[in-house]
Amino acid sequence: MKLAFFSPLSPQRSGISNYSEDLLPFLAKGADIDLFTDKDIRPTHPAISDHFSVFPYTQFVERHQAASYDLCLYQMGNNPKYHHYMDNLIQMYPGIVTLHDYALQHFYVELFRKAGRFDEYQEVMETYYGPQGRIVASYFRAGAFQDYVFYQFPLFQRVVTPSLGTIVHNSYVKQKILRYDESFMVEMIPMGVVPPVLSDYDMRALRERYHIPQDRFVVGAYGYISPGKRIPELLRSFAEFAKHAPEALCLLVGHLITPEELPSFDMRKLIRALGIEDNVVITGFTPYDQFLDYIALSDVCVNLRHPTVRATSANILKIMAFAKPVLISHLGENLDFPETSCIKIPLDDPEEERLAQAFQTLYQDTAYRKTLGENARAYIEDHHTVEQAAERYLAFCSKVLETKTLV
Repeated sequence: MKLAFFSPLSPQRSGISNYSEDLLPFLAKGADIDLFTDKDIRPTHPAISDHFSVFPYTQFVERHQAASYDLCLYQMGNNPKYHHYMDNLIQMYPGIVTLHDYALQHFYVELFRKAGRFDEYQEVMETYYGPQGRIVASYFRAGAFQDYVFYQFPLFQRVVTPSLGTIVHNSYVKQKILRYDESFMVEMIPMGVVPPVLSDYDMRALRERYHIPQDRFVVGAYGYISPGKRIPELLRSFAEFAKHAPEALCLLVGHLITPEELPSFDMRKLIRALGIEDNVVITGFTPYDQFLDYIALSDVCVNLRHPTVRATSANILKIMAFAKPVLISHLGENLDFPETSCIKIPLDDPEEERLAQAFQTLYQDTAYRKTLGENARAYIEDHHTVEQAAERYLAFCSKVLETKTLV
């Protein structure tokens, strides 16, 4: 089986880069794979640069005509910076799309707007959402952007409809796609992660390295620090908890959106207003190995989200793989996670109260904290290994090829 695999790759700062780099070595055990990515990208991950042929996407058509591929695999997300070239290829050379983000409206608004393809955008919206879709598209064309549209009109159909098959990472998204059209071939394959060797991470040594006192109770949040990660809600609930646990430390790991980027999101001002300057550390962007270190040195981890593009969070899986108790939002895409392996926080009025209560419970009950972390690790080992994901990928590729041959 000869596959053309399209994905961002390191040094591109995308979680999908990390996902593909973990998955590809195991996929290669059952397939001959060429990689295609953006122009002028030289892969920096040794597992990729040392073992795969990597080409700019502009060479795909020529190579496919010279010696055709059995199937194209597209790793599709909603960031135009890393996926801009995939739309045309998916339309012209349908294959299997891994839909990392169910809501792709952000991607298509930017893609069509930047290219001045407003007529095409309106036609696409009308195709999938009728006259209402055309009206919404006309608003966007006039520059009247409304945030709810990005989630109410997800536009996943643009990539799923032409594709031979679709891979998703949670049952909720699979059900939503099939509810739209039950004839689609959709496979739910839990996202694979590489569980760390826990003995390689010594909490005491890591805290010394990063200058975090041993007696601090560390609550960590990881990834892009933005409003959608519920950071204001996290900080307010943490401030309430810290009144009873002054040694508590909130660790924000990742790029922090600045007031210059988003005037309504001034976290440093909020931290000062809450009086928790001595209880919060903001790291800024960190290299991947340090990112993992910060997870390992934390006592409790938080990964909240709203609004959401219905993506399965790789960060949640990585946190669980570190045997850490994690607090997540009670969302459809998180329904597959058993409540014995995480704490789900509702998105209603008691959200901040429930967060503060959870911090207090985990702070006081060390046995529960340990059990929750152990359950999380066991769940990852049972359902989310890269080996399992690769086996199911290859099986689905074979199934799609069989169906394609029959047609």
